[in-house]
Amino acid sequence: MTQREKSLIRILLVIFIIAMLILMSSVLTLADDIDPVQIQINELRQDLDQLKNRVGALVNNRLPTKIEFCGERVPQERGYVRERLEKEMIFLSRKQFLLYLKRSEKYFPYIEKRLKEWKLPDCLKYIAVIESALIPNALSSASAYGPWQFIPGTAKRYGLQSGLNFDERANFEKATDAALNYLKDNYHEFSSWALAMASYNAGEATVESVIKHQKTSDYYDLWLPAETMQYNYRAIVAYLVMSKPELYGFSLEERDLYRWPDTEEITLTLSKPESVIDIAIRLKISVNELLWLNPHLKMPTGKSPFRERIKNFVLSKGTYIFKIPKTP
Repeated sequence: MTQREKSLIRILLVIFIIAMLILMSSVLTLADDIDPVQIQINELRQDLDQLKNRVGALVNNRLPTKIEFCGERVPQERGYVRERLEKEMIFLSRKQFLLYLKRSEKYFPYIEKRLKEWKLPDCLKYIAVIESALIPNALSSASAYGPWQFIPGTAKRYGLQSGLNFDERANFEKATDAALNYLKDNYHEFSSWALAMASYNAGEATVESVIKHQKTSDYYDLWLPAETMQYNYRAIVAYLVMSKPELYGFSLEERDLYRWPDTEEITLTLSKPESVIDIAIRLKISVNELLWLNPHLKMPTGKSPFRERIKNFVLSKGTYIFKIPKTP
């Protein structure tokens, strides 16, 4: 037994002893009134049951007995399914999930709004968590970019534009709309959200080929590329932890969560190429704030010295929309 587990058990025992002392005190003072004592006994039993469930989830990484994701049952009775799920649960990083929870208040409201408007499952929002850790300008080794990790070809297919030092794959609202449309198209093709997600990760052609050769359309029975094999399980674990964080030992208050400031949109038409630094000065905000609110602005990469790259951080002539803090 680890030190952490021993500490949790000690805490549980202390809580139980305190509860029993309170109960005994109540019995002595309310000996002539049985009903209040019985009520307290029932409440204490409920509290203890909740504590046992929390300790079980926290110490043993215990999964719920029944899990549904996007309205589809997760077949835990299959040994390999349970093992893959528990692997993701046991190896989750508490530090990472703490950041996911803190960042979620910035990004989930817009995703949830779109999911509700388009009548799509709420669980789909956790794909952004496992794709990018809710980092708007995340970049993978395969050149997938943005919070939904679009590769260039798919981004273009779903209307995300890019140009000199800007890339709409990192525009959260536009990328979210594109990602949900992509997932919806995949669902229409495969009639399964599990397969729609697998296709989002591996591509439709890969999933079609695997289904054809293995003669099953059950995601949990398919042998897929290694990353795709664990992809849905990671999303399910993100859903389990982030939908009930207190059950897994996370206790955040409203003040702990990250939020966007109130913003307004400003349209600028550039008659010639202009430095992003000069644009920030025109908008009367810092470069840091401009890039924070507009992560689709993309600084040149490469091995050039920083002073050279920032010098070349310009936008071509054209019309652009920028978010800035709303003036009081």
